[in-house]
Amino acid sequence: MSSPSHDAILQSAGRLFGERGYRAVTVRDVAADAGVSAALVMKLFLSKEKLYAAVQPDESLLAELEVPASELGRALVFRVLMRRERGVQEPWAMIPFAVLDSPDPEAARADIRERYVAAIAQLIGDTTPDRRFASTVTALMTGFGETVRTLDLFAGWNFDELVAHYGAIVQAQIDACTAAP
Repeated sequence: MSSPSHDAILQSAGRLFGERGYRAVTVRDVAADAGVSAALVMKLFLSKEKLYAAVQPDESLLAELEVPASELGRALVFRVLMRRERGVQEPWAMIPFAVLDSPDPEAARADIRERYVAAIAQLIGDTTPDRRFASTVTALMTGFGETVRTLDLFAGWNFDELVAHYGAIVQAQIDACTAAP
């Protein structure tokens, strides 16, 4: 069971690591931002590496999608935009940071790639040997999540129009997977 301090530490760590990267954030930075002592951060998470691991992107967000296959593209895009509106950490946008700033980038790359691509493959029914459709959907969503977070390229777009527009792009890959032999 988590405590308010535990949750505050995770929230602060997720935001700080996402903004600055692993190397630029200290345990003291996280503690100060969360309003707790550095000793408490260490007591709860044991090390900076374990704290970083605790806030990494989690593909479990895909398991919560309960929509028909014909609406998956829109649902994925809708969730990114809703997280942006609510000021919640964007898992898709965290993927590049999780790999590049990891203490072990190659291991992080392999782990995150496998978890996300496998989750998308299961979600869309991609059984191709190279999971090409799942890989493409993962790339589209990672790019979209990072673009929305960092560049704010779609700031002037109407929410529903953006869901329809970018959702259709993602959906095209999902539909291609369904149509593949």
